[in-house]
Amino acid sequence: MADIPRPSLTLITDRRLYRPHADKKADPLSLVEAAIAGGVGIVQLRARASQDDLGLYAVAMRLRELTAGRAHFVVTGDLELAEKCRADGVLLAERSYKPSEARAFLRGETKMVGAFAHSVPGAGRAERGGADYVQVGPAFDPEASGAPDAGLSLLRKVKDAVHIPVIAFGGIRVPEQVGACIRAGADGVAVTDAVTRAPDPQAAAAALRAALDAAWRAPRDGQSG
Repeated sequence: MADIPRPSLTLITDRRLYRPHADKKADPLSLVEAAIAGGVGIVQLRARASQDDLGLYAVAMRLRELTAGRAHFVVTGDLELAEKCRADGVLLAERSYKPSEARAFLRGETKMVGAFAHSVPGAGRAERGGADYVQVGPAFDPEASGAPDAGLSLLRKVKDAVHIPVIAFGGIRVPEQVGACIRAGADGVAVTDAVTRAPDPQAAAAALRAALDAAWRAPRDGQSG
């Protein structure tokens, strides 16, 4: 089992990383460097690419180089890619590989193996299957027709049900939402647009990191520490 940094700030990459850019100064991978400098501790590669995209393997290797010694690097879903680029771990979709199978494939007890969970039963299955952590969401869904705090309620329920770290994702765009997730019991947050669409990715990451650390130090949901 791997130890997950807590509280953790994860950057989930967006599709711009896979597209070729003629202007080297506009290299979108530079925003990953800025995000790490701002306090991102885990970089999560979305393993999706179209025929017109830059080779996914090349992107993965660049990210491996950028994160080496500075941040953890995790690949979503693609075990073969995670192994080839020597990623620090993999994040599995619900009802895909069992975490124990993924760890055996990656041949490393210290590899981080996480799993997406969109329900309490899903989080429980992930924990029983050997996951090191669960990524739960969406924490905030502006298009949801139900209660506006449904995502935070799910975080609380999952945190009460499992004994592994819970990372919130989905719709987290401002520092205030980071604090709300931590107060609901999350051990970290994962973001995309909050950093990748920001005019200054490093400053945006730093603001999220500051909110994360402040909320982590404060009492949560009536607890004294």
